[in-house]
Amino acid sequence: MADDEILEDQLTTPPEESGSEEDENTNGENKQASGPFGILFPPDPHVWNEARRLVTDKNARVEALATVCAQDPVLVIEFLRISNAMYYAGGKSHITSTKTAIVRLGSDMLVATLDKMSEERQPFKDEDIRHWFEVHRSKCKRAAIVGRILAEPLARSLADDVQTAALFLYIGDMLAVAHLGHDYVELAEEHSRSGVNYKLANDFRFDVEKMGLNYLRRAGIPEALLFAIDRDARSRTPDRSVMKPICMAAAEMIEAFDSNRWEKLAPGKTLSPKSSIRMLQVSDNQYLKIYERASEYLFSARMQEEKKRQEALKPVIEQVSNEEESALETEIQNILSGDDYDYEDDFEDPGENSQHNAEHHPPETQITELDTPLIDEHDQFSLSNTGSHVRKVARVQEAKPIIPPPILRTSKGNKVVQSISNMFEEAQSSEELLSELLQMLVEDGPFEKSALIVVSKDRKSAIVVAARGPTFGNGQKIQIDDPLSPLAQCFSKVQSFGNRSNSASPFGSKAFALAPIDADHDTPVALYADCGQNGSLTFEARRVFRTVVGILNEKLPQIPGGIPVELEGSMSHRVAED
Repeated sequence: MADDEILEDQLTTPPEESGSEEDENTNGENKQASGPFGILFPPDPHVWNEARRLVTDKNARVEALATVCAQDPVLVIEFLRISNAMYYAGGKSHITSTKTAIVRLGSDMLVATLDKMSEERQPFKDEDIRHWFEVHRSKCKRAAIVGRILAEPLARSLADDVQTAALFLYIGDMLAVAHLGHDYVELAEEHSRSGVNYKLANDFRFDVEKMGLNYLRRAGIPEALLFAIDRDARSRTPDRSVMKPICMAAAEMIEAFDSNRWEKLAPGKTLSPKSSIRMLQVSDNQYLKIYERASEYLFSARMQEEKKRQEALKPVIEQVSNEEESALETEIQNILSGDDYDYEDDFEDPGENSQHNAEHHPPETQITELDTPLIDEHDQFSLSNTGSHVRKVARVQEAKPIIPPPILRTSKGNKVVQSISNMFEEAQSSEELLSELLQMLVEDGPFEKSALIVVSKDRKSAIVVAARGPTFGNGQKIQIDDPLSPLAQCFSKVQSFGNRSNSASPFGSKAFALAPIDADHDTPVALYADCGQNGSLTFEARRVFRTVVGILNEKLPQIPGGIPVELEGSMSHRVAED
């Protein structure tokens, strides 16, 4: 049937003579599996809800349902496992795409499978374990879409299979988090991914890549997909061999982006001899378009994830609003609507574009003292009228119940968070609250410096409006040379340690934490803290910062006021009138 036929026509229930649901459960699943191979991953609640809605929508199309389900490797693993079981396969060729699996299963089986997953697979209760599990789930999703972006100009007929295979690239990492729990979390908070994987292999005898592949094989995922992410495997058919370098290139791009080395892959840059991207047969113009499209998607995905991170993660799967569902579907469709994307188009001046991308890597952040009157900056920072426009009533009038701060793993960390939480409840204005918070992070907390930073409207500069700690103070202006930096884009960024300065840090610190706050201001405002030029951000310091930011963003809309502006000649620390 045609791809654009609706679900009601395509999702037919399998014939009764094929067997029962109970029979199916005995195929493709190792009931005796124990240890890591017996772990059942929880589905993504947002994707699950949207999939559950679409599968019962008579007007929904198979393409839409497949696109949504392909955002979660957990759903895809389960659909492929069941659809490839002997009960359904009946000697037919293996299913390797999400869409084909959905069509073969039928609507009744899809509903039963989704409902069973929601009942049996609850989200992780521990916040840190859940956080790192979602980090790697996100990597899977992004690797799949980047893999598709790469496949469309190189192997369009295999784009669906490439997307599915790349969706499993970080299953081993997800398995490590679920199996090792806090042991994994402690390593992940202190080491890079490669460092974590090295520690896991040596200290826990857990080879992330091999364990992930074994987990997928036990789940019945066909070798026609797994060879593409198995460094030691080869394709049995030459026409599919291109899938491996594409998947490996997608993984390389994800790792470069997440480690703030994205500009090193820009067109015109010299790639490492070991780079998988070098193995791809792409023209300069093709790669320029691939890089631009991947950049647009990855930065957009980062912003979407940051928005979700600001919301409280629900403990159980529940229905999301129609607006959220529509937004998810629209976002995914926009990402994957690449059939009419012409990678062969010539640019007016490809050399100029290549040079622009080649020079994208920004120099170290430049910091200067504010040497002009504040009035000159008011248009960009909205600071000149801060005092006269302070909100005298809270943005949120309904009082919310007080939620006790989460319990951290050390008594010192709990004491700091509790002290800050108590201060939040006593503060009469947001200026008072933020000013006191900066002081407490340095005096009582694990940080050497703290600051409140206001970003300009054009995202080209920022200014420290309030600071505590040595070596830097109020009025320092930060020149933002990279428009995609965490400060310019206003998303969270934390670096625990490092051997050299990080260009993502507003002050070049090797160990810092940065997060946007929900301040009542015309331009973005960020909270910053670091442990000095030579210190490291401890595991507990990260927890304290993340917890405090979460409580802060809940509290700020509930009290009146603006932000403290402690600059000479400005309306400094001002408490709103009742």
